[in-house]
Amino acid sequence: MKAINKQAKKVMDVLIEGVDIDADDSKKIDNTKGTFMPVHIEYVTNCELGAIYSVAHYYEQNGDLMRDPDMEFLKGGDGEYYPISFWQDSPIVRDEPVEWGEGGEIERCDDLKQIAMISFANRWMKNIKQQQGLVV
Repeated sequence: MKAINKQAKKVMDVLIEGVDIDADDSKKIDNTKGTFMPVHIEYVTNCELGAIYSVAHYYEQNGDLMRDPDMEFLKGGDGEYYPISFWQDSPIVRDEPVEWGEGGEIERCDDLKQIAMISFANRWMKNIKQQQGLVV
């Protein structure tokens, strides 16, 4: 698996700052007063390779929260972030390039899908930094 770039890593470090993995914690960053969608960060779980976090934008449609998008990142023991899933509700897109074994280990990774997710994540983190005025 490959990791996001150094600039995107700095943004992810800021995003997960203060999210307590011992408390199944989450937080929302909304520094734009409605100009841009808030960013939601959630600790999802731990696996043998590290912690998994979700980063998402949501909007409401007919009373339902819609992902726009929701990506999960594995923060490896090396401190790097690896995109492992992408969900968007409209249009519906779901990519999970990682296949997990029963013990929580990675059995297989579709490198082409994961590289496409890295490209998106690098741009998205740059946008989040600019839109939310994050200092990294």
